[in-house]
Amino acid sequence: MISVIVVNYKNPIFTRHCLDSLKQTHYKDKEVLLIDNSYHNIGLAAAQNRGALLAKGEYLFFLNNDTIVAPNIFDRLLESKEDIVGCRMLDYTGHKELDSALSVDKFGFPAGKTGQMFYPDGAIFIKKSVFDEIGGFDEKLFLYGEDRDLLWRCHLAGYSVGYNPSAVFFHNSKCVNSTNYYRRKITERNIIRSMLKNYSLKNLPFILTEYAFWSILELMLVLFTHPKALWKSYLPAYWWNIVNLKDTIKQRKKVIRRVKDKDLPFSKVISKFHTLKTKGIPKWA
Repeated sequence: MISVIVVNYKNPIFTRHCLDSLKQTHYKDKEVLLIDNSYHNIGLAAAQNRGALLAKGEYLFFLNNDTIVAPNIFDRLLESKEDIVGCRMLDYTGHKELDSALSVDKFGFPAGKTGQMFYPDGAIFIKKSVFDEIGGFDEKLFLYGEDRDLLWRCHLAGYSVGYNPSAVFFHNSKCVNSTNYYRRKITERNIIRSMLKNYSLKNLPFILTEYAFWSILELMLVLFTHPKALWKSYLPAYWWNIVNLKDTIKQRKKVIRRVKDKDLPFSKVISKFHTLKTKGIPKWA
C-alpha cells in the first residue's frame, strides 16, 4: 500500500484539484490522508508527521497540495529501486519543466541543477521504514527546508535517493526570483539548524566559519539594497538558533551517521553567490 499525505492550509481549490487527480490514478492499493492546517497551523513539517503516524502503507508519498499527478505516477514510482524517489515536475500547463531533482550546496541551500541530485521538490516518495528510522521531519523547521533536512539525514544514514522522470506531476509554481521578510527569516534559521544538527563535530567549526564569511558578504549587500531585512529577517534567524540551541543539540544526537560528510552529494557551487550571478538580486515582496 501507498499512503499519500497532503497538507492543506487555507487553499481548498488547489487541494480539491489535487485530490481529484489522486482519485484518477491507476494504482488502487493506496490511501489518501488529508491533514488540514487551516484552523490551527502547526506547520508543514508537523502536519506531514501527523499524516505519517496515521499511515498504513509500506510507502509514503508526501505531496504538495498545489499539484496534480499523472494517472500512472504510482506505477512508475514503484518501478524504482531506490529508498527515496523524486518525480519529474512540470508547471500546471505541462509545457514547462521545473527543477524537481535539485542540488544542494555545502550549507544546505538549494542550488538548482548544479550538481548531483540531493532532494526532490514538491513530492517525496519514501519507504515508511526509512522515514521512521530517520525520525521523520524536524517539526522545529515548520516550513521551508524541512524536506532538504529530511533528505540530508537520509543521505547520512546511507539510503539511496533516485529520480524517475517517467513519474510526472504538475505544480502551480511560477519560479519567481523573489522573497520577503518572513520567508528570508525562516529559510535562514532552518538552514543554520540543519547545519548544526547534521554536520559532524569534526567538520562543523569549519563549515560555520565559511558560512559566516559568506553571510557577512551577503549582509553587506543587504544593507545597501534592503536594510530592513537585517533586523526583520537575519538577526531574528540567528537569535532563534541561539534560543533553540539546546533542542538542536538534543536532535543532532539522534542523527544516524553511516556516511561521512565528504561523501555526501553536495554541489560545488555556493548557492547564494550562484543565484546572484545568474538571476541578480532577488525582489522583495
